[in-house]
Amino acid sequence: MLEGLITRTRRPERLAEYEADLECPPFPLALQHVWHAFCRLSARRGSNGFSINPISWPDIDAYVRNSKMALAPWEIRIIEELDDLFRQEHSKPRD
Repeated sequence: MLEGLITRTRRPERLAEYEADLECPPFPLALQHVWHAFCRLSARRGSNGFSINPISWPDIDAYVRNSKMALAPWEIRIIEELDDLFRQEHSKPRD
């Protein structure tokens, strides 16, 4: 999304802001499976009409059982933390 905004923006201050938001450390490939699990779970989350719901324990349990992908407790904690961050960002007012 940011890359698209960068190509379309005409205001230099916004361009600098988008480019700063895009800069981040390289993705740790050892955690790619956790990110993939989070993305799959997040894509199927529900809503309560006011905001998106958190990824629930039954959702994680169903994912583990149906995908045959074992997740260690620390990997589940990372998914929960990613979910918290995602919902915080999602709830921020948009321009």
